[in-house]
Amino acid sequence: MSRRTSWFAIALLVAGALALPLLAQGPPGNAGRGPHGVMAHAGGGPGHGAYLSHLNLSGKIALEGVVDSISMERGKGSPSFTMVADGKKVTIVTGPYRALLDADYKISLGDRMNVLAFPFVQLQDTFAAAELKNLSTGATLTLRDDSGIPTGGRGCCADCPCTQCAAPRP
Repeated sequence: MSRRTSWFAIALLVAGALALPLLAQGPPGNAGRGPHGVMAHAGGGPGHGAYLSHLNLSGKIALEGVVDSISMERGKGSPSFTMVADGKKVTIVTGPYRALLDADYKISLGDRMNVLAFPFVQLQDTFAAAELKNLSTGATLTLRDDSGIPTGGRGCCADCPCTQCAAPRP
């Protein structure tokens, strides 16, 4: 009997050790979420301000300059471009990519852009575009409302699989 009990105790210890990484992740509802259960990117999680904490919503700024590099390809992360505005190089994150495709919005090297954007809190000289005005083509695209919430795309934030939307989308 003691031999059987010993094997049972060893099996329980091994099972417990193997389960520790799973238990450390927290409840299943937190999968893909930050430490407080809030999605780590804009467009997911409860409440408008909770998932926009990476943007300085009170620092909306107008930037104007000439596009000197572009990073906008499907599957290559958040679409963005760089331009020189007020003597310094800035990065403008223009996502979601689906919103650019749906609007057939084009940005080319050398285009003169006027951008209304929110600065990222932890990234220097990097901004999330709220409105893009391509002064070279005359095209305008609104990507975020005045509270920083994405306005276009499908679902909550275009290509993300979030389950809670800030507002219903078509």
